[in-house]
Amino acid sequence: MNLGHFHPKGYRHPKGYRLYLGLLIVALILAACSPKAMPEPTAAPTPLPPTDTPAPTATSAPPTPTTRPIVAPSGPEYTAEGKPFKGNADAPVTLIEFSDFQCPACAAYATEIEPFLEEMYIETGKARFIFKDFQFHQKAPKAAEATHCAGEQGQFWAMREKLFTSQQEWSQESDFLEVIKGYAEEMGLDMAQFNDCIDSGKYAPYVQASMEEGKKAGVGWTPAFLVNDELMPSGTPPQQVFHMIEVAYAESASQPTPTPLPTMFDADPERPGYTYGGDAFRGSKEAKIGLLEFVDFQSPANRKFFLEEWPELEEEYVEPGEMRFIVKHFPASEHTAAFKAAQAAECAGQQEAFWEMHDLLFQQQEEWSQADDVPAKLKEYADELGLDADPFAACLEEGQMEEKVDGDVAIAQDNEFPPAPQFFIIQGQRVGYVPLDQLQGAIEELLAR
Repeated sequence: MNLGHFHPKGYRHPKGYRLYLGLLIVALILAACSPKAMPEPTAAPTPLPPTDTPAPTATSAPPTPTTRPIVAPSGPEYTAEGKPFKGNADAPVTLIEFSDFQCPACAAYATEIEPFLEEMYIETGKARFIFKDFQFHQKAPKAAEATHCAGEQGQFWAMREKLFTSQQEWSQESDFLEVIKGYAEEMGLDMAQFNDCIDSGKYAPYVQASMEEGKKAGVGWTPAFLVNDELMPSGTPPQQVFHMIEVAYAESASQPTPTPLPTMFDADPERPGYTYGGDAFRGSKEAKIGLLEFVDFQSPANRKFFLEEWPELEEEYVEPGEMRFIVKHFPASEHTAAFKAAQAAECAGQQEAFWEMHDLLFQQQEEWSQADDVPAKLKEYADELGLDADPFAACLEEGQMEEKVDGDVAIAQDNEFPPAPQFFIIQGQRVGYVPLDQLQGAIEELLAR
């Protein structure tokens, strides 16, 4: 993005994995996929809305177990019991994930969080990672079979990664199995062996048995995690799962329990004014709570909030150091100029002027949003702010911040947020949505605690 790297001090990934989507980290579990209804929140601020589609109907449920024998896959990527794993088989901590290939939260975990998990725990030998099927969506069981058919040829993890990264492609196709076979061919698998395996349903009983195993363990959502056989409750942030791994490892090694890792919303000491998730913030990094806003620079309602209500909140909570204000972008699809404006704010941030551009864009909303040449007008604002013109222009013209903005928009769309402005209160590892008309009351309530 560039979205900022998720790199708590001492744990920067050498390949620069962009573990962006700070809010998505919360949504991964708080808004996990579930085959049963999620409970209604009991108190404000409420959890984020689910990222996934409604629970499958009876007609889309996985096939019922058959009388065929359960054939467990085997090979270098599997345990002796036939479960895919990564890491040292003798690691003191075992992390088990129950997952569904058609679940957006599972895909987000696999692509955005798992690299961090691997670097910190699997590659260091602290934990081994075991993957188990909990496939309740209509097409997910067959997709799971495909991973194990690929596993026969030593390509389980490669196929798993492909299915998660291409989830939107194959899951929306009626003939999705042919798409998956295309992936197998791209991977260079023996297609005769692969096709015979998947067409025969060789691993269907195994996939179903894995889901039954999950139910017995208390799993009712995905992704679900067990740390040394202890099931983490639904709603547990991944950061807490990581902390539990550290605790389990410390207990095994008779070491003191480590301090929990920072969250994606904590201030990044290596990048002043930004969170670990790469989002700009204003206010004290020591503030007790955070206020996260999804903004649309072209929204009249968002401008009204900024001009009429924000000054009072800033004076009462931000300036005294009680609250940090964090921004993500959510321009409406019809606000085409707002996408460029959001990029302009992020480009200005490269020169430590994010908030100056942020404020100016709302103040001059009517001018730039109706300009014939929006980028030219944004460059004029950069000149007004005294920015170095060439780097700003290059950033804007080359779309260097396009991925950052698109990443923020993806979070909002996946969670089906209403139009901006939308607000979330952050306290420690808790993140909860709060309506604008309840915002000040919710802030006061949390500060009183």
